[in-house]
Amino acid sequence: MLGYRVGSALILLGIIVLSVFLLGLSIEQGDFGLLLAGAGLCLFGLILRRKNARRSEAGPARFQSLRHFLGEAEDEESQPNGD
Repeated sequence: MLGYRVGSALILLGIIVLSVFLLGLSIEQGDFGLLLAGAGLCLFGLILRRKNARRSEAGPARFQSLRHFLGEAEDEESQPNGD
């Protein structure tokens, strides 16, 4: 969970650095280092977020008893698609 949040923070910082680069470029004083730093921060943040993303294979535990009561607890993949 911490890696996901750090990744999000790095993406935000990367976007800010890229914005500063674009502002500098608009007044013809763009620094190539800012472009590389912003892109690097965004890329590293995306890698951290993807690595630490929680993929829940099962549905969320919230309202599990209600789903069971309504008969929606079966796995959707086992139901025919009609293809």
